[in-house]
Amino acid sequence: MKTMTTTVSGAPVPQLRRIQPVGSAASVSCYLKTQWPRVGGPGIRPLPDSAFTDTAFIGRYQPGVWTYPYVACCGVDFDTPERASGLKSVADRLHMPLYKLSATELADPRGRLEALNRMRYASHVRMRDGHKQEIGFQDWEFQQFAPRRQPLPGSPVSLDGHLFALRRPHDMSKRVFEKLLHQRIRNASFNAFLQTPAGREHCAMLGLAPEEQIRWTRYKFGKALRIDKAEEIYIFRPTGEDSDRLLIILERIVHDWVMGRIARRPRHWCTGSQRSRSA
Repeated sequence: MKTMTTTVSGAPVPQLRRIQPVGSAASVSCYLKTQWPRVGGPGIRPLPDSAFTDTAFIGRYQPGVWTYPYVACCGVDFDTPERASGLKSVADRLHMPLYKLSATELADPRGRLEALNRMRYASHVRMRDGHKQEIGFQDWEFQQFAPRRQPLPGSPVSLDGHLFALRRPHDMSKRVFEKLLHQRIRNASFNAFLQTPAGREHCAMLGLAPEEQIRWTRYKFGKALRIDKAEEIYIFRPTGEDSDRLLIILERIVHDWVMGRIARRPRHWCTGSQRSRSA
């Protein structure tokens, strides 16, 4: 096996053993001992097979608006394919599977991609001399989920092409659903991982400063500018176990809400989401 040598401030660090051939499109091309988190954590458990066919659930569930959880990435620029760019280049640099995970209720979900492209979501990093915008964050695309398990009988969640399709309970808003989703997958947050001992050690093995890998997004509201952390980037594999876990999480959000196991209006969710702050 070929190895790759990296340095931190000019000092050698352990060599990396290549696990994919040179030229492979895989982001995780070298072996690192890092054990990154799986969405949902170790305690995730599927609901019973009868969860959505049970009369207790059926009697309480009133279907509301369709919502589409999605996984998205951006990468090689069509005009300059030889240049590293977009979230794919971040994943390659860190040898990690990185994607944007969130949801939209747009009738045509592709409209959400247009918004991400306009704002260049997650394109900024913070360097010693200030924020810097990296290239390639204007071509976001949906990636296909490929779970191995199927939705439960009667489930309000289905796999709809590139997206999951979920029928929210009638009394659950989009904002509350997104808060619940991100709350339940936050253990796999990329920005948060970089600030853990495991994340710092991972970056050290690659000769990278973890604080310079955190993703940010610049927003503009008229003359007011705001730059916030891009908190919807996650360590995630769309194929197999991670998609299975996300399906379980989506089903549990709906079931727990309908069965009264979730607080309806946590106070810390009520703050405004578009307060202007200087960049």
